[in-house]
Amino acid sequence: MYWHSLKVQKRVIGALLIREIYSRFGRQNLGFAWVIAEPLTFALPVLGVWSLLRAPFERGLPMIPFLWSGYLPLMLFRHIGGRMLMFIRVNAGLLYHRQVTIFDLFVGRALLEILSNLMAVVFSAALFLTIGVLKWPLDLSMFYLGYFYMIWWSVAVGMIVGGLSERTELVEKIWQPISYLYMAVSGFFFLSDWLPPRLRDFALKAMPSIQCYDMIREGLFGRVVHAHYDLLYLSILFSAMTLFGMALLREARKHIEIE
Repeated sequence: MYWHSLKVQKRVIGALLIREIYSRFGRQNLGFAWVIAEPLTFALPVLGVWSLLRAPFERGLPMIPFLWSGYLPLMLFRHIGGRMLMFIRVNAGLLYHRQVTIFDLFVGRALLEILSNLMAVVFSAALFLTIGVLKWPLDLSMFYLGYFYMIWWSVAVGMIVGGLSERTELVEKIWQPISYLYMAVSGFFFLSDWLPPRLRDFALKAMPSIQCYDMIREGLFGRVVHAHYDLLYLSILFSAMTLFGMALLREARKHIEIE
C-alpha cells in the first residue's frame, strides 16, 4: 500500500513538473531550453558587468569564480521564494483531483527551480572552464555539500513564504524588498572570515546562508578559504524550518476559497 501511494505521488509530481514547464516556457521557440537559459540570462550579464567594474582579484580570490559561486545560489533562493507566493491559490483548481495535494504543488514548483538552477550551474561552469576564467573545484564534495544545504535553506524558506502568503497579502508586498536586502547579508559579497569576530559569530547564527556560502567557496578554492560552518546547527535549524513550513502548507487550505 505504501509503495503504491509512493508511485502515485511520484507520477503526480512528474505531471505537475511537466505542467509547470509548459505553463512557464511554452512549446514554442526555445521551449524546455529556457529551463537552462532563463537563469543564465540573469547570471551571465551580471557577472560580465561586475568583472568590468571590479578588480580581477578580491582579497586574493579571483573575482569571476567568487561571483559565480555566489550569484547562482542567490538566484535559487530568490526564485523559489518568489514562485511560492500564493502558489496554492493560483493552482487551487488542481486540488479538486483527489491525488493532488498542496505538498505536490509545492514540490513541482520547487523542483523546477532547483533543476533549472543546477543545470545553469553546470552549463555556466562548463563555459567558464572552457574560456579559462574558472578552475575545477579543489574539493568537489565540499562544494556539493554547500550547495545541498543552500538548496535546503531555499526550499525551507520557500515553504514558509508560500504558507504565510496564503494567510496575508502582506507577505507578497514585502518579499521583494526582503529578497533585495538578502543579497547584502546572505554571504554573496563576502566570506564570514572577513568579518570582525564578534560580528561573525552573530552573522553565522542569524543568517545561515553565510555558512552555506563558506562551504561552497571552500569547495571551490580549497584551504585558501577559511570556512566557518556548523553542520549540526544547520541540520537542526533547517529541519525545524521545514517542519514549520510543512505545517503552514497543511493548514493553508483553510485560508483559500476555491470557486
